Amino acid sequence: MSDYKPTPDQLQALLKYASQKLGVSPNELQKSLQGDALQKVASKLPPEEAAKFQEVVSDKAKMEKLLQSPQAKQLIEKFLNGGK
Repeated sequence: MSDYKPTPDQLQALLKYASQKLGVSPNELQKSLQGDALQKVASKLPPEEAAKFQEVVSDKAKMEKLLQSPQAKQLIEKFLNGGK
């Protein structure tokens, strides 16, 4: 397993992106993720995507792998640079 740890800015960018996709505010999403409300987030997704979401967020290794993917890094970089 990699020692990669996303920076707070990267996590914030990912939170912003996910909140836009889910149609909730970043604060609402963050509160949901910090509590036991992942079901609420997943409920906004189609069933197939909700199952994948639950699988990833419930497994630390999968979550780290997702954050290390070129696509996630590109999205994070895009948001950190103001969408440019």
